[in-house]
Amino acid sequence: MGPELRRAAGLALLLAACSATADVEAGRAALDAHALSEAERHFRAALDREPGHVGALGGLGWTYQVAGQREAARASFQRCLDAAPTEPECLRGLASVALAEGELGQARTLLATAKAEAPDDLRVEGSLALLALASGEVERAAERYARLVALAPEVPEYRLGAAECALRQGRPLDAISAADVLVADPKLPRRQRAVVLQLKARALISATEGREDPANCEASAPPLRAWLDAAEHAVTEAEAVGVGLPELPAVRRQIHRRRAVIEQVCPAAQPSAAELLGAPPAAP
Repeated sequence: MGPELRRAAGLALLLAACSATADVEAGRAALDAHALSEAERHFRAALDREPGHVGALGGLGWTYQVAGQREAARASFQRCLDAAPTEPECLRGLASVALAEGELGQARTLLATAKAEAPDDLRVEGSLALLALASGEVERAAERYARLVALAPEVPEYRLGAAECALRQGRPLDAISAADVLVADPKLPRRQRAVVLQLKARALISATEGREDPANCEASAPPLRAWLDAAEHAVTEAEAVGVGLPELPAVRRQIHRRRAVIEQVCPAAQPSAAELLGAPPAAP
């Protein structure tokens, strides 16, 4: 091959790599917007240009993972790992699939490898915090998320994790406050917006637990009903985001169950003494 042909071939490779990188960036933006078909299209376009592109393979894996297509996600992350055996993003992706399937030991092994390869990677630390939550180690998860929020306060998933820890630690009001701050951010990605609203609804439900007072229904019941109204509104808003969180119907059922308990303890329309005695109601 002559010099001119070599230069032309090198330029073609460079242009293909640049195009692949541009497609990966477009795919990540589409994934943040929960435009999953568009994200898949961009990541696949990048792979057409550069079959071993680690960013494209990882992005495609996360796209399938968000869509609930675990087998496809696992295949993409495995291809990613085959292309780059020590890449933390590939390891994190496979760990995410393992977590979703309840394989905590496998997730722990993968993340330990990722941590050894990239000890300062905050994304790996975030995955370890999520693993701690899934393992019931709430205090450890809270410590990890607190560190992550301090280091990268602009990353919403770390603040979301910290809010989840607050709820599980029995601090629903702190979780509600954190959710309100997050949902006010216009740059919050669509899926995370839905998850934050769902978290807020769960925290509002939790905040009503055990607060009904049958000896003082007039004072105790109205605020609880207002909190449940707010929880219902948060669920409706989360549904309107349109990302299809599978847990939302269960959260709505929890709201209805809490309403039933409150109404049983403190009926909304308390009968008057005259009604209890069977006397006719007073004239208006």
